[in-house]
Amino acid sequence: MPAKPESGEFGLLVREPVGVVGAIIPWNAPVALISNKVAPALLAGCTVILKSSPEAPGEGYLLAEAAEAVGLPPGVINVVTADREVSELLVRDPRVDKITFTGSTAAGRRIASICGERIARCTLELGGKSAAVILDDMDIQTAANTLSQSECFLSGQVCSSLTRIVVPRSRHDELLEALAGTFSQVRVGDPFDAQTQMGPLAAQRQRDRVEGYIAKGIADGATLATGGGRPKHLERGWFVEPTVFGNVDNSSVIAQEEIFGPVLSVIPAQDEQDAVRIANDTIYGLNASVFTNDVDRARKIAGQLRSGTVGHNAFRTDFSVSFGGFKQSGIGREGIHEGLPHFLETKFVILEGRPAGYEDTVL
Repeated sequence: MPAKPESGEFGLLVREPVGVVGAIIPWNAPVALISNKVAPALLAGCTVILKSSPEAPGEGYLLAEAAEAVGLPPGVINVVTADREVSELLVRDPRVDKITFTGSTAAGRRIASICGERIARCTLELGGKSAAVILDDMDIQTAANTLSQSECFLSGQVCSSLTRIVVPRSRHDELLEALAGTFSQVRVGDPFDAQTQMGPLAAQRQRDRVEGYIAKGIADGATLATGGGRPKHLERGWFVEPTVFGNVDNSSVIAQEEIFGPVLSVIPAQDEQDAVRIANDTIYGLNASVFTNDVDRARKIAGQLRSGTVGHNAFRTDFSVSFGGFKQSGIGREGIHEGLPHFLETKFVILEGRPAGYEDTVL
């Protein structure tokens, strides 16, 4: 019997560039975020329109200069610095085939809704309220030292920062005291001073936002163990003291909303399963970590956490493999391994014979 007309004789599964990519990045860590978006887009054969934040335009301009210096053809990389109005124009433009965005979940919802109107492709890396689950065998002081150190990075202005610390109720007070002791000793000051461990927040409005959440935590009855104000030795700059709250209810505002600043919330749990429940009780699912001396327990708990990345005994991430979130922490993944396919479209070509160059192909 002859072959069915729709089956053909020779098939090619082809992956082609998605097309024009609109890459929108925020003001925190622009160098890394530009690399994580532009590199895979170019590797896939796409052209890129990079929209930088007006708070941090310099890195985008340097990329444009580098592209020109190495001789990339005009139009392969295009850089614009502007505010949200221009971002929306970029997202709405039918000539832009895909949007890749890093920023707040609120902005991500807007971008996703616009992309949905015209069925445009999008990758969204959004907010987080990541949990560190402290198991009963973990040394408390070691955990406190590790968490305090990681929260200094970018003054806590990190979407995947471990800011909800879930600990057995019997060890809550011990951990709260240890965190207050280590975090309060962090040297806050001029970021150009080699002795400084944590610098200022990015802008006045960001400090206002963080101070508003601190006030809300106090009003809701959480225990303020350290911090909560502005460093007394610094008269200028958008500085906030490293702040730790204890006895935090996981349903409270400071436990549920992304603060984006150096504020930690210690949340007591009844047992291991209650700790997993608390860690997952959030609209976010970007990052998490399990603190235990038992790698098998860490793997078991990691399998129960609804999070795009789960570390062990530290804040961990690896953009060479995969980065992204569950739930409202995003759509898709970034990173060389998992991120590259998002810049490709799959096409199946069905032919009645073998084209030139495929004579030796084994079916």
